[in-house]
Amino acid sequence: MDPEEQKAAATEDNPNPRAWITDGSVVRAAWRLALPMTIGTVLQDTLNLVDMYFVGSLGDEALAAVTMCGVFLGVVQMLAMGIVTGSMALVSQAVGARNRPRAEELTAQSLLMAGALAIVVAAVGVPSAALLLQQQGASPRVVELGAPYLRIMCGSSIVMFLGVAFASSVRAAGDTMTPLRVMAVANVINIVLDPIMIYGKFGTPAMGVTGSAIATVIAMSVACVWLAWVFFAGKHEQFHLRLHHLRPRWRTMWQMLAIGVWGSGQMLIRNISALSLQRLVAGYGTAALAAYGASTRLFFAMLMPGMGFGNAAATMVGQNLGAHKPDRAVQAAWITTGIWVAMSTVAGVFCWVYAAEMLRVFSNSPEVTTVGVPLLRWMAVGFPFTAASVVLGRAMNGAGDTFWPMVLVAASMLAIRIPMAYWLAHEWHNVNGVWVAVGITNIVQGFFYAAAFLWGRWLVIGKRLVESSAGVPGA
Repeated sequence: MDPEEQKAAATEDNPNPRAWITDGSVVRAAWRLALPMTIGTVLQDTLNLVDMYFVGSLGDEALAAVTMCGVFLGVVQMLAMGIVTGSMALVSQAVGARNRPRAEELTAQSLLMAGALAIVVAAVGVPSAALLLQQQGASPRVVELGAPYLRIMCGSSIVMFLGVAFASSVRAAGDTMTPLRVMAVANVINIVLDPIMIYGKFGTPAMGVTGSAIATVIAMSVACVWLAWVFFAGKHEQFHLRLHHLRPRWRTMWQMLAIGVWGSGQMLIRNISALSLQRLVAGYGTAALAAYGASTRLFFAMLMPGMGFGNAAATMVGQNLGAHKPDRAVQAAWITTGIWVAMSTVAGVFCWVYAAEMLRVFSNSPEVTTVGVPLLRWMAVGFPFTAASVVLGRAMNGAGDTFWPMVLVAASMLAIRIPMAYWLAHEWHNVNGVWVAVGITNIVQGFFYAAAFLWGRWLVIGKRLVESSAGVPGA
């Protein structure tokens, strides 16, 4: 059977249960995908916000410890994102082409790579947790509080990685409700366990920052097991994995890695930038570091829904390219971007007006609020521009183009943000120089992404990727 016949057979045997993604109203499809994905991503970040809320009551040093660990965990997550980005692009294109065996093979291989990566992270992170914090200039007390937290999170990274891999595949297939339900239950578990583990209730010893990590790991373990049951018990309309799917297929892994490595590069650059800024801010004292951590968490909490719109754009771009509808893919990306930019503008105004009140949720320290308000307001100014970069970047990733988005991140974060932050902080002799650099580069990055999307290189790459995968039946 030649590739065209294989493709036709796959299409006939596997009708698309979510044809509204590739047919009908683009606006309706954007909202139908984006709303559940947005809620899901908000719930994902709620896990971190809940931890920050309870840990913040333990003092600025505890809050600083979780903040510093969060940056390191971001570096770990960027490795997993390489797998996720590659698999999501290819799975969405396979689903758009109605090639179910191909989608199942891609998912299984992403699970294998996620598991292997988790073993490496545990082997490196568990014994080196204290050293990693010390190298970033953490005080002895911050190291004492943060090292156990970081060890637990690194040692349990397999449930995080597998959960992300499972959820990304179902989202790429257009199923937004399954990961939403799973994440909702995980949040309830985390909210219940956090005060029990942190403060010590119902006979449980008070474990402080360490208890926060344990509660999060338990919640994510439940989510991972649930998603595994969905995929392997045959309860999903698009996926029904079996043990034979888990046999390594090196060509498929390489295809995902060839796309995903640049996706990891994007996150690596972002985290290098965050680590550099964190080290700079740490020189201005614990209050400045706590303000940086709280403001950053709030910034991502406000923009986290954009990840849902970005994932919706990636799904629509990938599936429509797989269905040989490039014009619809372009339209879907712009419409989704416009929706989120409008919403982010409103969020930015809210954040500007209520910056002090929002910071007080995480710390009662007047000094933290005073230092953090200017940063949060500079971030608010850049909200609409960051919104555009998030959605357009994910749309390009959905086509399989991860290289040029990485170049844009490097240009804005490394070539502009870091030098500007150090220069302004030095010239002004205070941390406000860092805050201004963050705001300006968020705006610049938005223009970079819009220009790259209009250039259209991502569309050429996506079409070539679809053509190269045509007729591949999978496992």
